[in-house]
Amino acid sequence: MTTLLAQLIGDSDSDTLWIADENSKPLLQTGVTFPGLLLTNRWDIAHHATSLGVRAVFNDFDLAEPGIIYSRIVYPVSKEKAAVHHVINQAPSVLVSGGSLCLLGEKSSGIKTYAQKAAQRFATTKRFRKHGSEYLCTTALGTSHPDTPTLDDSDYQNLQQPAALHGLFSKPGLFGWNKVDTGSALLASLLAEEALEPGMRAVDLGSGYGYLSAQLAKAGGFQITATDNNAAALRACRKNFQDHNIAPPEQVIAGDAGSELNSGSADLIICNPPFHQGFQVEGDLTDRFLQQAARILAANGKALFVVNEFIPLGKKAQPYFKRATVLLREKGFCVYRLEK
Repeated sequence: MTTLLAQLIGDSDSDTLWIADENSKPLLQTGVTFPGLLLTNRWDIAHHATSLGVRAVFNDFDLAEPGIIYSRIVYPVSKEKAAVHHVINQAPSVLVSGGSLCLLGEKSSGIKTYAQKAAQRFATTKRFRKHGSEYLCTTALGTSHPDTPTLDDSDYQNLQQPAALHGLFSKPGLFGWNKVDTGSALLASLLAEEALEPGMRAVDLGSGYGYLSAQLAKAGGFQITATDNNAAALRACRKNFQDHNIAPPEQVIAGDAGSELNSGSADLIICNPPFHQGFQVEGDLTDRFLQQAARILAANGKALFVVNEFIPLGKKAQPYFKRATVLLREKGFCVYRLEK
């Protein structure tokens, strides 16, 4: 998507809003300049954009928060359907008359369906063009805001308590937001067997909505810090920390794989690292989590990781840890204990 996105960003003015999730990361890594406002739900993207001199807002895709009206919105569609519907629903209220929403994506992203839905929401016709393997849909807003039904975004803006989470909060915009991840449940089932000492400083690395933190807290006596890169995850996790007395909400910290945590600040790390980056599998994500875990752990600390069984975590951990022990291999996952 980088070629088409680069053309649109290069042709932007100060009244353009670029909605950027992980699928925009490759373009930012080229050092692109952009005169408009970048809005992202990823902390690492906001941090990197700011370092390039780009104005950036980090939030859970709240287009209204900056309080600005735009002439154009550029949005490479996200992997989560609810997030895309949420953006399409909001767009008319932050565009000037005649302003346009530009949706980008490859066929596998569902771009053709989103193009049709955007046209329905804007009560207008769509302009749809193919550029190699990429598609661009441009939908212009008429002289008045369309009084059309909103798309089903699964109540994207609000924190929710799915029955499967037994009282924990989560929300659309997170992968598997309304269920307990199988890998995380397997890791949690082993916590009681690890002879964890009360008072240990624990870090939930890539916490999501905080399921592993909540399971660890049931044992009591731990100083728990959670960190995640995703704005939706941080919102839900802070709510769970507060409502379930896991730890103060300020112990939920934004960062890229724990980048903002101090070296040697944890005795225990619990982690179910992601292995997808947008629509692609990114090979170095697990390596980045391992490297940060080794940095964050104090001497003699240990980390409990769960990964899909096709990820060779034991081999990947060798440069960072003295010992990697497989604790469980089940349901397509492996749980490892890593020791410094």
